[in-house]
Amino acid sequence: MSQEGYPSSGVWRIRDVNPSAAQWRFGGAPADSSTHTRIIDVAYPADFAASQEEALSGFTPQLADSAVFDALPPEAFAQLPLVVP
Repeated sequence: MSQEGYPSSGVWRIRDVNPSAAQWRFGGAPADSSTHTRIIDVAYPADFAASQEEALSGFTPQLADSAVFDALPPEAFAQLPLVVP
């Protein structure tokens, strides 16, 4: 993730990822979603059960305006499994 001093509504200080890269913005997000992940990289042990791609794409993206963004359920966003020793 990347820290953002001027975040989008509903996003707590994490920089957006846009469909195309621009100054101060990462690129690669789907154009038809407002709940795509803002996580750009995660490191898991080699023998971990989930790959980065599986973890960051295993959800159904949704469109939402800022009025309902905070009311979306956790399933509307990518969720990363935790590494437990």
